[in-house]
Amino acid sequence: MIARLWRGHPKPAAKRTEYLVRDKLAWLLVMQAVLILPLLFNLPLWLWLVWAIAAYWRVQMFRARWNAPGKLAKSLLTGICALGMYASYSGQSGTETMIGLLVCAFSLKLLEVNSTRDAQLLILIGFIISATQLLFSQTPQMAVYCLVSVALLLASWRSLYLTRTQPPAARLKRGGAILLHAFPIMLVLFVVIPRLGPLWATPNQQAAKTGFSDSLAPGDLGNLALNPAPAFRVSFNDKVPSASQLYWRGLVLDSFDGRSWRMRDTWGGRAADIDTAIKRDWITYSVIVEPHGQPWLFSLMTPQQAQTPAGQLRITTDSLLMNRIPLAQRMSYEVTSALQIDWPEAPQLSKFQRDNYTRLPKESNPQTHALAQAWRDKQLSDQQIIDSALAVFNREFIYTLQPPTLGQHSVDEFLFQTKRGFCEHFASSFSFLLRAAGIPARVVVGYQGGKWNPVENYLLVRQSDAHAWTEVWLEGKGWQMIDPTAAVAPDRIQQGINEALNESDLELVSSAWLNSSLLLQLQVRWDAATYVWQRWVLNYDNETQEGLLSRLLGGTERWRLTLWLIALGLAGAALFAWILLRNQLSQPTRPEVRAIQKLEQKLMQSGHTRTPGETLGDFIQRLLHTCPEYQQALETIHQLFVQIAYQYPSPTSGQESGQLKDDQLKKLERAITRFPKT
Repeated sequence: MIARLWRGHPKPAAKRTEYLVRDKLAWLLVMQAVLILPLLFNLPLWLWLVWAIAAYWRVQMFRARWNAPGKLAKSLLTGICALGMYASYSGQSGTETMIGLLVCAFSLKLLEVNSTRDAQLLILIGFIISATQLLFSQTPQMAVYCLVSVALLLASWRSLYLTRTQPPAARLKRGGAILLHAFPIMLVLFVVIPRLGPLWATPNQQAAKTGFSDSLAPGDLGNLALNPAPAFRVSFNDKVPSASQLYWRGLVLDSFDGRSWRMRDTWGGRAADIDTAIKRDWITYSVIVEPHGQPWLFSLMTPQQAQTPAGQLRITTDSLLMNRIPLAQRMSYEVTSALQIDWPEAPQLSKFQRDNYTRLPKESNPQTHALAQAWRDKQLSDQQIIDSALAVFNREFIYTLQPPTLGQHSVDEFLFQTKRGFCEHFASSFSFLLRAAGIPARVVVGYQGGKWNPVENYLLVRQSDAHAWTEVWLEGKGWQMIDPTAAVAPDRIQQGINEALNESDLELVSSAWLNSSLLLQLQVRWDAATYVWQRWVLNYDNETQEGLLSRLLGGTERWRLTLWLIALGLAGAALFAWILLRNQLSQPTRPEVRAIQKLEQKLMQSGHTRTPGETLGDFIQRLLHTCPEYQQALETIHQLFVQIAYQYPSPTSGQESGQLKDDQLKKLERAITRFPKT
């Protein structure tokens, strides 16, 4: 009984007169697999099992081994999918949850497809599924994949109404042709339709978190240096800063627990109002940042204005850029920074702020405390202590991606024992040493440098360019940036990380791209193409649209747009009509028709002309009355023509049938050549 309810059982019903043949069902299965493939890499893996079960069950139904699922089975499958989505996303409703439910419905709907109408509904759902592919990735590759998916949908839709077998390549070609015909309309609509914001701006629940976090411990950035993935791309409006100025600030970490630096306050703190300062060396630039799952953005110091197409960005009191939500999708923004700040009046730190920026854990790293106290006992000034600390790093330390593991007193072990480290080791120990001497200091994390792309003239900053440095408070000057890594490995700042590593470290970051000039050039050009795609397609906003339409049409008034759309529509219709007429006029004549035309030319010499609209059969019957001597030859020719024209091009015609048709065509041509002798 339970099995009958689960698999369903035959019920008396009206006789079904329509069903899907194997060829059409196979196209639906392939279409489904192609559409949901990129989605399942971003959704729970058990959705693979849901689709596999639905596909296998549908195949078994076609083979008459299983019955269609009953109401109980459908209810259980639907409930299991709903509970699975609830468990996978902890009961939260968001983009992934909705797409996951849509994929479940899309997969299970296959079990109910019995007719052409059902298949058509499944294909219409497929068009919605293809659009959701771009919610997770907007790369040029995914755009091409989405277009291929749409072409496959169109080919599957067209296949539902074919009455004879057609090769898969021909079906795909026709689906692609339909998509190609619609492409001009898509392009015009993309250019002129008002921008309502891209669908991929919707935040995801499980955005990938890349790059650094809001804490910094030894080894964090060293691991990130092995990641060559892009972090962001920058184009400058006018001048390009020097390498020593390319410090992309991300976070300020001002709390140390003995091993890790953390951000105490998202808003940060500052001693004086920067509006009273004199800003120099202004620079404006545009940034396209990759999604990293965090709210912070990156800028040169000190940002004065920052905005996105959606509005202003928040500039914190520590001169950091913050977005209102974590970055789940790629985003562009424009920043104006002042690279140099002069204070007309000496800025001051309050006692509370000074305590925060000099606070250290008790009984932590005693050797470093002793060294700092020895400098203080010599009555050295703050600047002299800073110079002494940099001199220590300059003498005996080594820049490496493979530093030894540090224990509880990590700063002591690094400064007095291992003396091998990456940028976070130098920034952390330098900041600790200054704090131990009573000098306010904090660690800044972000990126340094970047690789210039000469194809499109922009700076590519990778995850491997992640960097940490120190900001020190100097009386009368405010916060000053000091990079202790530059004292150990100056090539890291001027030429990039690869120039500062030894041979052993280079093996960790080496790749085929670095060892082949051809591959390196291909990578540069491909990244430039990606940048163009992001800048002109993904970032096509209202402002860009208005500028483009003003240049193309002379304005953005509604009447102007309407006239241009009407003109484009008429031009497109005229072009389409011309193509149809041209194809009709230039349609190649079939070989059997050409043979009959040769026969008509021979008969015309004898005064027998075929009248317009007269069929070949009627023409021959008329000739038999006036020329009975041609009866045998004309009947043979007519029989061969009918066989060639109407018998062999059947739904089951194959290679053997094609050979028979060729043989009959040769007989027809020989009979017409010998006419009227035979």
